[in-house]
Amino acid sequence: MSTANRAAGRFTGRKALITGAGGGIARALALRLAEEGASLALTDLDPARAHDAAQAVQAIGGSAVSLAADVTDRAAVETMVTQSARAMGGIDILVTCAGGYTAYTRFDEIDPDDWDRVIALNLRSVFLCCSAVLAHMKQAGRGRIINLGSLAGRSTSAGSSPAHYAAAKAAVSLMTQYLAKDTAPYGITANTVAPGTTRTDRVNALLTPEKEAAFARMTPMGRLAEPADIVGTIVFLASDDAAYVTGTTIDVNGGRLMLV
Repeated sequence: MSTANRAAGRFTGRKALITGAGGGIARALALRLAEEGASLALTDLDPARAHDAAQAVQAIGGSAVSLAADVTDRAAVETMVTQSARAMGGIDILVTCAGGYTAYTRFDEIDPDDWDRVIALNLRSVFLCCSAVLAHMKQAGRGRIINLGSLAGRSTSAGSSPAHYAAAKAAVSLMTQYLAKDTAPYGITANTVAPGTTRTDRVNALLTPEKEAAFARMTPMGRLAEPADIVGTIVFLASDDAAYVTGTTIDVNGGRLMLV
């Protein structure tokens, strides 16, 4: 999108809640939405990271508040949503970016407690956040929900993600379809964006030159995604241009999925 189009402020008056906003795709999204006029509530498990992201938004003239929340905890999520709505005067957009896993583990080596933790972080958290914002969106008669899935949840051949992470991300896509079906009468859309391997700080810390070259060979576009590649799709789904798009999973992976 051109600078001129961004300056038009198509999100002016809109209020967005972003989880996992301390870094990566979520932080880049916060800056992009702020450029286009949105007010933001930025949440992260680490209060310092959330605060730093909010300061980055404020530094470019945007409006943002930061909150610390464990999005796997129901009470914490309900408090987060209430505080966000109070600070912004409502919630029009929810983007669930919190998620991840600690290390690759073969299926037969996954510890049941780690299974529960990964499922909670990547699936329970999305359910809790979506459920908590619905009252605000129903009252407003509109809403945009965008959940972050993953290429890992689209194919077992897509990479080296562990089974519990992939299972959670696959479930996010189907859960979002049910959410979309049930909330469409209220003017709410719900979609999933499934990124491929993306150059976030977390990914960069794990990459070796050999791994990066291997990922590039598996991708028709010949490179890893940058956060901006994913952000553009999320912003589209959050906008009025996507008013008739709901219940979809959009794959943003440089064509890698079609080869597996």
